Amino acid sequence: MSTFVNLVEKRRSIYVLGTDSQYSKKEITDRVREVVKQVPTAFNSQTTRVVVLFDEANDKFWNHIYDVQKDVLEGQMWDMMSGIITGSKNGIGTVLFFEDTDAVKEMPAQGVREEAYKQNNNANAQYAIWLALTEMGLGASLQHFNVGYEQGFDKGTKEMFNLPESYEMLAQMPFGSVEQEAGEKEHIDADVQVKVFDK
Repeated sequence: MSTFVNLVEKRRSIYVLGTDSQYSKKEITDRVREVVKQVPTAFNSQTTRVVVLFDEANDKFWNHIYDVQKDVLEGQMWDMMSGIITGSKNGIGTVLFFEDTDAVKEMPAQGVREEAYKQNNNANAQYAIWLALTEMGLGASLQHFNVGYEQGFDKGTKEMFNLPESYEMLAQMPFGSVEQEAGEKEHIDADVQVKVFDK
């Protein structure tokens, strides 16, 4: 099995995070920057914007998410997600994923194609950064709190870090040392997932 496939297999959603890492904040940030630079985008549009939070900024962000979501989520959903929110502060930091809507509008696409390309651009960055963090021995998970550009749900985050109004938040990736491994993962049949035809 190749090193790449091993890395893909090792990447899992890790929710119990710590701060133990051989890498500095600068080394992690440099890796994220290089990955984003190399990620493919539709028409080389480079619409994705990434923000990396550490220390006080990370705490401030997740406190904000907690304050908003406690009034949105209820019952079992809150019981489950509140633990993820509070646990996300225990790691090294968080990567916030945005699309610059001004740059998105410059793509030679409209309507459903524009939306698809935007989502694909961002997903490429999300997965590539997740693999990069995994390669560095760090765990992460992908979250989707306070997303909703049209409704203004991400406005508080943009104000907190003085980000452009054109930024649309699509996801968050808290990361840190792996303090609890992911459980066993079930897979559906490979022939259901991948069909092969030669005629």
